[in-house]
Amino acid sequence: MMKIHVTTIFVWIIATLLILTTGFAKDARADSEPVTAFVRVNLVPMTEEITLPGHTLLVKGKEILAIGPTGRIKIPTHARIIDGSGLYLMPGLADMHMHTDTRWFNGGWPSNPLHLFLANGVTTIRDFGPKGRPDDHALYWRDEIRQGRMKGPSIYGAGPILYGPVGDAGKIIQKQNQQGFDFIKPYSFLSRKEFLDTVHTAKILNLYVAGHIPFAVGLDGVLASGMDEIAHIEELDFEFLKFDRTLNLGHSEWFRYILDQASDQMAPLADLPANQLKKRYQADLDLVINKLKINNIPLCTTLSVDHIVNEKLFYPDRLKSQATSRYLPHGFIQRLDQGRNRHQVQFRGHEDFAPFHYKLNQLLLRELYHRGVTLLAGTDSGPMDMGLIPGFSLHDELRILTRNGLTPYDAIKTATVNAAKVIRQMKRDGNFGTLEVGKRADLLLIQGNPFENIDHLQKIEGVMAQGRWYDKADLEKLIVPGIPVTGAVRHVHEPGGRHFTYFEVLIGNTFPGRLPESIESISITGPNGRLPVKKEMFTYLHGPRDFWIKLPGIPDTGTYTFEVTSGNLIGTGIDIQAQVKTIPLPDVTRFTPSNGSTLKKGEPVFSWQGVESVEPLYYRLEINQMYGPRVYSTGYVRNMTSHALPKGKLTPGESYRWRIRVTDSSQWADVQNRSHSDWQNFRFTP
Repeated sequence: MMKIHVTTIFVWIIATLLILTTGFAKDARADSEPVTAFVRVNLVPMTEEITLPGHTLLVKGKEILAIGPTGRIKIPTHARIIDGSGLYLMPGLADMHMHTDTRWFNGGWPSNPLHLFLANGVTTIRDFGPKGRPDDHALYWRDEIRQGRMKGPSIYGAGPILYGPVGDAGKIIQKQNQQGFDFIKPYSFLSRKEFLDTVHTAKILNLYVAGHIPFAVGLDGVLASGMDEIAHIEELDFEFLKFDRTLNLGHSEWFRYILDQASDQMAPLADLPANQLKKRYQADLDLVINKLKINNIPLCTTLSVDHIVNEKLFYPDRLKSQATSRYLPHGFIQRLDQGRNRHQVQFRGHEDFAPFHYKLNQLLLRELYHRGVTLLAGTDSGPMDMGLIPGFSLHDELRILTRNGLTPYDAIKTATVNAAKVIRQMKRDGNFGTLEVGKRADLLLIQGNPFENIDHLQKIEGVMAQGRWYDKADLEKLIVPGIPVTGAVRHVHEPGGRHFTYFEVLIGNTFPGRLPESIESISITGPNGRLPVKKEMFTYLHGPRDFWIKLPGIPDTGTYTFEVTSGNLIGTGIDIQAQVKTIPLPDVTRFTPSNGSTLKKGEPVFSWQGVESVEPLYYRLEINQMYGPRVYSTGYVRNMTSHALPKGKLTPGESYRWRIRVTDSSQWADVQNRSHSDWQNFRFTP
């Protein structure tokens, strides 16, 4: 077990250099940045397939400061000492193909996926297309992590996926570049023109392009365009198929057509052993891989997707009973049991193709590796319905690589050295992946030599991400399933021209405690620090399990973190106020029925005039009892200006009040700004 203590060195000359005999060092400046010293540790530098016993590595701030044999490195006064006796220190891992999702922090997962990555030694992630709104949420998370306000790996991200059809591809790419995304991801359904416009615009803007091989384009077209990277090994499967690339199909139609063609053409090969399958496809394999070699194009592996698909289709009980199933998203197992998981639906009627698909992709992996094509470890984890648990799935991926002939060293390279190389090719900070002076302090401390057994990567004693240290106890605490929390921040324009910030904290149904009393504390931290609120200031709404509060003024843009406690349980939600806009108030003088009206029994129609806006707005009708709760409401409907109330919603002889709410999104979770009218009263008569 590692030991941590603070050394006592009585003499420290400010602004001197750290002197190394066989190692290298940077200037040791006298500043406030703390120093951490890993001593008596076996280094796994990943510069080559070696381990260096009995070494010391110093970290200052976010960088590696010095490396050398223990006893030859001077350790600053008050440095934190981490005794690595018997342990191995190596670069942190990178998952180079995953997806962020705003539901990570809105009650969707029992544990924070960013923390799951950290707890598994994953210190870098590359987002291949964000899910949820705002669509640039990962950029906010990236900045929060860099500034130490959130715990998580370094994030590099693509903009929203270009699925197709996309209209003006150039305009979309320019917007993503202005937003600050790191690369562009084209998808399978783009037309040839859309794809070429995408890559052309990206090249003009000096943006990296990594994505699918569109069905209408093919590998030759992708390579000729100059696309930089292929998102999955499985994208090469389509080069072994004969199909009509000129078809004009929608998303689901393309998928079904390709699956039908693959099942028909490859069914006779399903039972072939691997060596005969290789012999059958040898000429095609040579042709495809030679093209990749000539163009020096890397690929993400993502074979854990094939593995999980087969688990879902044929071994769901094994999937549900695995030790890590406690970290699966809420509702995942229920949908799996009901046969409603996305892969169960997609492969319905073609289940037997899934094992062959996995076999073919493993063959491709082995051939790509033996021919020296650059491989990047990626998992496709992150989406709610995948069944791939962030962090854990990267270790599954690395095991798949070693089972297919990669040495442990070469497998680890796909998640360290190769990952950093590609980030540099993206013209971003790829200063990680090896243990060298000046590199980013992303470190993984483990039991056992990983070159002897890839499973040693999961015997984690501690992780350092951007210079922040988490020991084993810290990591275990980070991933304890907690209270499911959805946090929301809204800018609200109220009647009278007043502006407020609304905060809502919703507690998920899986929380077993009694509400509201079981919740002990609620805190909110915004872009400029902690807000002066506490649980007692919130109003609790029983139906939605919602703690609600409003504060005067317009919210600051940025990230808001909501923390809820109950005994030893903690729940965290995150929301982003990406923009503040004033939505005009609905004009009540144009309302029908007007204030004080009497409506006769039947199907009353409520109407109003839309407010002026150059952007889409969504309207919601709300009807409450005069002095009581809500009795009826619509959803948020774009440009709605009238609504006929269904029969039976109102009681004759009763009085009611109604109003209109206007928002910038049709989805509650995505609303940034809204306004609402004053209440208008009416009586419903027999």
